[in-house]
Order: sequence, then C-alpha cells, then structure tokens
Amino acid sequence: MFCSIPVGEEAQAIITILFILVPASLYVMGLMEGRTGQYAFLAGLASHLLTMVMRGITVGTVPLTEKFDAISFMSFALALTYWYFSKRRGVRDLGLLALPLISLILIIAAAYTPINTVSPFQRTPWFYLHMFFYVVSYGYFGISACVGVLYLFTKKGEYEPLQYQGAIQGWIMLSLALVAGSVWFFTAYGTYWLWTSKELWATLTWFYYGLYLHARYLRGLSGRPSAIIGIIGFFVALFTYFGVGTIIPAPPTQF
Repeated sequence: MFCSIPVGEEAQAIITILFILVPASLYVMGLMEGRTGQYAFLAGLASHLLTMVMRGITVGTVPLTEKFDAISFMSFALALTYWYFSKRRGVRDLGLLALPLISLILIIAAAYTPINTVSPFQRTPWFYLHMFFYVVSYGYFGISACVGVLYLFTKKGEYEPLQYQGAIQGWIMLSLALVAGSVWFFTAYGTYWLWTSKELWATLTWFYYGLYLHARYLRGLSGRPSAIIGIIGFFVALFTYFGVGTIIPAPPTQF
C-alpha cells in the first residue's frame, strides 16, 4: 500500500498528508447541528479543494495520476454529491451516514504516500477523463447507497427513488469512464482491452448496476429489495477499486 519516495520529498509528503487530515476533521464536524455544522462542512470542502490545487501545482498536472490523489478526489466527489442530495433534493439526516464516509475515504487516501512523478503513459487527456468520470461515479454510488440505508431505517418512500436516481447518474459516469479508459488504453498500449483483473471487475460493476437499474425501471423492482441491491452495488464498486490490486493481484499501471 505504502509507496517509497526519495528522501528529499519526505517532508513534503508528510505536510501534504497533514493538510488532507484537516478537511477530514472538518467533514466530521459537519455533524454538528445548525449553521455551525454547515460552516464546518463548507470549510472542509474549501480546504479540501485547496489541498487538491496544491497537489496539482506540485505534480504539474491534474492530480489524478496515483492513488493518494484519486482517493482524495473520490472523497471530494462524495462531499459535493452529499451537498447536492442534502440541500437540493431534501434528503434529511443524510449527513449521519455520508459525512463519516467522506471523512473515512479521505483518511484512507492519507494512508498512501503522495508521488510527485507522472508516468508518460498517463500524459494524455483520455487518462484524466477516465479517472475523473471514474471517481465521480463513486461519489454518486456512495451517496446513493447512503440514501438507500436511510430508506431502510426511516421507511420514507421518497428516498428509494432518489437512491435509484443517484445510481443512474453514477452508472452514466462509470460508462463514460470505461469509454475514456478504452481510448486511453489504445493510445498508451495499442489495444482497447488488456484483460486485467481491474478491467474485468470494473466491467462487472458496470453490469451489476446496469442490471439493477434495468430491473428497477422495467421489471418493477422497488422498495426494500431494490434498496438492498443498490447498497450492495456500492460495496462491489469499493471492492473493484480497493480490493483488486490488494486482495486480487493487478498490474501496477492501474489506478
């Protein structure tokens, strides 16, 4: 999990990790009631964005080229999606589940040592598009799952359709990520498909959500079974990103 970096960059890596723990703490403080919690969350969002901008300046490109930055961006996508569903879609008490999840993902990012070098294979817009859509899909999948859990506990009928809508948006983002990833593979390796475990599990995640959405829309799947299937989908997605390469071997070129 931990990556080795030159000794001269150790201090900078430690500072970066400490900076990333600040928004993680502020996100959890967002659980406080009233405006204090809202201000804490917004402060976390602003400090998180500042940290990513600093990383971009350090690496000289969009900070999505390795796990530290990709997981950090994933947490940021979760935070933005949470704010949308909480404030725009009126999902009350969503923060009880979403804010600890956002903070946890960000803390996981801090477990990886930042790397300041970029592989030549990644220096293409298709790679950045692939990673951008990929991590944004996790934002939608994660908040969709949180809404599903709220539905199971509160029995509020309007939450299950919102879970479904979040899953649709995540599935669209994942579809775009797979298309952009295929083009990137072709420009980098001369083939659209490498038959690696990472690609297979990403495709499995895509099919899982596709079948869930199909059954929900055309076959009348709804209520508690639909919510549970949607929640399980997020765990499938998490295993695809964190399990493949850790539990299941994967080539080091994948992120």
